[in-house]
Amino acid sequence: MIKILLADDHAVVRKGLQLFIGYEDNMQLVAEASDGDELIEMIQNHEADVLLLDLDMPKMNGITAIRKIKEMAPDLKIIVLTMHPEDIYGKTAMQMGASGYVIKDDEPKKLIRSINRVIEGEQIFSEDILNNKRKNKPIKLSQREIEVLKLLSSGKSNKEISEELEISDKTVSTYKLRLLNKIGAKSVVDLINFSTNYPEILNRNK
Repeated sequence: MIKILLADDHAVVRKGLQLFIGYEDNMQLVAEASDGDELIEMIQNHEADVLLLDLDMPKMNGITAIRKIKEMAPDLKIIVLTMHPEDIYGKTAMQMGASGYVIKDDEPKKLIRSINRVIEGEQIFSEDILNNKRKNKPIKLSQREIEVLKLLSSGKSNKEISEELEISDKTVSTYKLRLLNKIGAKSVVDLINFSTNYPEILNRNK
């Protein structure tokens, strides 16, 4: 019997996964958590084989959680369950010790297959993440977009970026929107994580 832990702050998601896992003869949902504090307590109090982990939980982000959990329970298999594109967090999740990455929009059967596969020792990532490469056509950023992304990644505010680059706040916002669209990110945090994962893009000559 595969014992499963679930960490997600949305009750509807937890209930749905509880139902799907309940249909499987070889799986048992042992415990659930809705935030980072509950997650750590759950890991301390329950033995399990697989953890399904949402990246966007209150009190602890998913990447930090992966690192802490692997320190506490190194044999626990972690499958990231998220809405974020794999390009944004997949590489970091794998480096931190996750065994798989599943998008919430995927069919439930894919998640069930992924659970069975990680138990067999497989890693559920795209070939590009496993090979540390990007399969997609390389993202091309303009020199100004690269400058804005670098400053965002260093923690600069829109106002600070506008002053440093001598452009308006509105223009900075326009560049941020372009970056979000080109990279497929949903937030500035995603942009920062992307720049950390793919520094070679920031170092390209344009």
